[in-house]
Amino acid sequence: MPQPETAHAAHWSNEAEQSCLGAVLVDNTALETLTGIIGVEDFYRPGHRHIFGGMLGLQQTKTPIDFTTLASALKTSGKLEESGGTPYLLELADAVPTASNVGYYAGIVRQHAVQRSLAGLALVMAGKVRQGDDPATVIDEARRNLEKLAAELDGAHGVNAADLIDFSARGALYQQFVARVNRYRFKTGFKDLDKELRGVAPGEVLIIIAYSGTFKSALLQFLLLRSARDTGLLSLFFSLEMPAAKLFEREVAMTSGINGYTCEYRWRNEPVEANALQLAARDGGGKQMLVCERPGLSVEQIGRYIDAAKRNHGEIGVVGIDYLGLMSAPGKTLFEKTAFLGPALKNLAKEKNVPLLVLAQVNRESVKHQAEIEAHSAKGGGDIEASADFMLGLQQTKAGQLILKVLKNRNGAAGQIWEVLLDRPSLQFTGLKDYEPQRQATNQAIDF
Repeated sequence: MPQPETAHAAHWSNEAEQSCLGAVLVDNTALETLTGIIGVEDFYRPGHRHIFGGMLGLQQTKTPIDFTTLASALKTSGKLEESGGTPYLLELADAVPTASNVGYYAGIVRQHAVQRSLAGLALVMAGKVRQGDDPATVIDEARRNLEKLAAELDGAHGVNAADLIDFSARGALYQQFVARVNRYRFKTGFKDLDKELRGVAPGEVLIIIAYSGTFKSALLQFLLLRSARDTGLLSLFFSLEMPAAKLFEREVAMTSGINGYTCEYRWRNEPVEANALQLAARDGGGKQMLVCERPGLSVEQIGRYIDAAKRNHGEIGVVGIDYLGLMSAPGKTLFEKTAFLGPALKNLAKEKNVPLLVLAQVNRESVKHQAEIEAHSAKGGGDIEASADFMLGLQQTKAGQLILKVLKNRNGAAGQIWEVLLDRPSLQFTGLKDYEPQRQATNQAIDF
C-alpha cells in the first residue's frame, strides 16, 4: 500500500485504522458503531478513506459488505489500486479476529484526527499572528474552532448518537425542567403580561422592538433591575449605547422616584442624601446587576462575558442587550448583519442557558409610515421574528399614550395591547392597564 503523507505523521495509528476496517469485514454491524464515532475524513491514510467510503456506499444500497463486494465497488469507483489492491483487502479481513473492540479502535482514530486538526489550527493561528491580524479577531476564531474540535472528540464531526434523546430521557429532562424553571424563568413584573407569556425560560429569547422616543432602553433597564431585586439572581446588562454612569443615575431615579436633574444636584451638593439614595438603589436591585458598557460587542464576546459573570459573581437570572443594531458581526456586511445576529443570539441563549432580552430597531418603512407596530416592523423582520420566542412592540400614539403589544408568544396567543403606565421624570414603569384609544382634541382622529 502507498506510504502516507508525512505531515502530522505522529498523529495517527495504522493498527487502529486497520482494525476498524477489518472489523466491518468480519461483522457488518460494526459499521453502525463506527459511524457514530468517526467519519471518512478521520482516517489518515487516503487508501483507508477510500475503503471506508466504499463500505458506506455499500451500506446505503443495503449490499452485504465482504471482500468481493468491496473490491468490486472500489474497482468501479477507480479507487481499488489507490486503496492497496485486492491483496490489501484480504490482509484487512485477516487482521481482526473479532469486531467486539471496534468502538475502542474508533476512539483512537477519532482522537488522532482531532490532534491533527488541532495541530493544523495552531499553525493557522500562528500564521495570523505573524501577519499582524487583530488579536481579538484571532482569539474569537480560535475559540470557535476549539469548541468545534472539543465537540468532535465525542463523535463524528460533532455528531454523537448520545445526542438522540429517547422518550424516557425526555421525560426525565422535563421533570428537571419543571422542578427548577420557576426559579430561573424571567418575569417582567407586569401581571397581565406575565400571565400571557408565562415568563421567559432559560434558553429563550424575548425581543422588544420599538420606535424612537418610547423609553425602550429605560424599560429594559427597569425590567432587569426589578428582576434582580425580586429574584436575587444576577441581571447582566450589556449597554452598548449608554455609559455606566448614566445608567447609575437611572437606577437611582427608578428606585427613589426622583428625576435625573435632582439626582445630579444631590450628588454634587448633598452627600448625606446621595449616600441614602445609593443605598436605596443598591437594595432595589442594583447590587445584583452587572453592567458592561463596552460598545460594539460580538455574540462571541457577550458569551465570554456571561461565562466570566457566572464564574466570578454567581448565578445569572437574565441577560439584556441594548441594542441589537449596535452589536458587531465580524466578516458580515451590513445587509447580512441582522440575518446573522438573530439566530446567533438564539443559539447563545440556549448554549448559556439564560433568558435573553434584546432591544431591536424598527425598519425604515415602518418609521416612514408610522404604522401600528407588528412583528414584521423589526429591522431584518423575518430573521428577527424567527429567532425570537417572544416579541413585544413598544409604540407611542399620537395622543401620547405609550402602548405595549404582544407580537409573538410561543406559550399562547399574541395581539394583546396595554397602555404602559410610566412616570416619565423618574422613569418608573408602574404598571399596565387595558388600552383605550384616545381621540385627539384637534381633529378627533383615532390613534394610529
